[in-house]
Amino acid sequence: ETKRKFYRALVWTSKEVSPARIAEINAMATPFPIDQDTPVRVLHRRSLATRVRHIHSIKCTVVNPRFLLLDLQTEAGTYVKEFVHGDLGRTRPSLGSLLHCDADILQLDVDQVEV
Repeated sequence: ETKRKFYRALVWTSKEVSPARIAEINAMATPFPIDQDTPVRVLHRRSLATRVRHIHSIKCTVVNPRFLLLDLQTEAGTYVKEFVHGDLGRTRPSLGSLLHCDADILQLDVDQVEV
């Protein structure tokens, strides 16, 4: 078993997300896999590869109509910023694709690392 990281992020969405959609994301079966191609922002120092990572828990809390607090527990090595915005389709699924809108991360904090 690999180590896990716990994150809290402030996320902007391009449109108001319905409470029903938030509830669907919060009820997703976990862990679930995501495919992440090497992100554009690190391509100059990392080899091009597709990596499978796992989201162990996800919870969205509405702050106001276009801002969410996102609590994630992920497998170590997950590119969290790219999970939120999708990195031009290089992370599948992304939070934006799950919300059916554009999403971007405004603030990201690591809350805990579990070894």
